Amino acid sequence: MIRLIVSIFYFLMIVSNAETSMFGAGNLDADKPYGLTQTEEVIVKNKKIVIKNEKKLKKTTTQIDELKERVDGIDSLLEGESIKLNKVYLSLNKQIENQKSFIQLSTMSTNKNTESISSIQKNVDADLKKLEAIISKNEKNIKTLKKSFDKIVTLVNKINNNFVTKQEFRELIALLDKNQGKVKVSKNKTAKKSSKELLKEAKALFKKDYFTKAKPIFQDLISKNYRPAESNFYMGEIDYYRKNYKNALHYFKRSMTLYDKASYLPKLLLHSAISFDRLGDSENAQRFYTVIVEEYSDTNEAKEASKKIK
Repeated sequence: MIRLIVSIFYFLMIVSNAETSMFGAGNLDADKPYGLTQTEEVIVKNKKIVIKNEKKLKKTTTQIDELKERVDGIDSLLEGESIKLNKVYLSLNKQIENQKSFIQLSTMSTNKNTESISSIQKNVDADLKKLEAIISKNEKNIKTLKKSFDKIVTLVNKINNNFVTKQEFRELIALLDKNQGKVKVSKNKTAKKSSKELLKEAKALFKKDYFTKAKPIFQDLISKNYRPAESNFYMGEIDYYRKNYKNALHYFKRSMTLYDKASYLPKLLLHSAISFDRLGDSENAQRFYTVIVEEYSDTNEAKEASKKIK
C-alpha cells in the first residue's frame, strides 16, 4: 500500500508539472487550456471575447479620432466656402443695384444702356457659374462626410452589440461560479431527500446509463461537499463513457486527489490510462497500466491493463 501511495503521489507530481499531461486540465491561465468543465469553457470563451472586443474598441477609437480630424477639415472648408458664397451674394446684389441705376439713366443713350446691361449680365452669369461650382463641390464634400459617418455608426453599433465590458465579464464569472453546482431538477423533489439518498439515486441512474439525469445530482452533491471524491469519480465515468476523455481525466484527478484508498480506484486508474491512450498520450497511459498491474494484481482491471502494457 505504501508503494501504491508513493506511485500515485509520483504520478500526480508528474501530471501536475508536465505540459502534455491531461491532468493539467482546468488551468484557465494556460495559453491553450484543455480538459475544462462546461463552466470553465464558458469563462475562457468570454475572456477571449473581452480581449478581442477591447482590441476592436481601440481600433474604433483610432478611426473615430481620424474621422474627427477629417470632419474638422471639412468644417473649415465649408466655412471658407460660405464666406465665398456670401461675397458672391453681395456682388450679385451690387450688380443688380447697378443695373437699376443704369436703367434709370437709360434716357441718356439707348445704345450705351444696352452695352452696360449686356456687360452686367455677363458678370452676373460668370458669378452664377462660380456659385454653381462651389455648390457642386460642397455637395460632394457633404456626401463624403455622410458616408464616413454612416460607416463609423455601423462599426460602433456592431461593437456595442458584441462588446462585453470587464465589469460584465466579472459579473458573468460570478454568476457561473454561483450556479456551477446547481441541480437541474426541481428543488421540491430534492429538498425532501438527504444527500445519502440522492447519492444512492444518482448511482442507480448511472447503472441504468441515465447519465443526463444522474449528472446534475452528482454536481449538486459536489457543491454540498458530500462524498466529493466519489461524486467526482462518477462524473469522470460519465464523461469517459461519453468519450469526453479530457473532461473525464479532469474529474478523475480531483477524485484521486481527494481520496486515494477508494474501492473504485483500480477502475479509475484503468479508465485514466485508457483516456490517455485515446488522447494520444501513450507514455502516461503505460505508466498507469504498470501501476495497476503491480498494485492491484488480483483485479480484473489488472488483467486488462496487462494486455495493454508494451
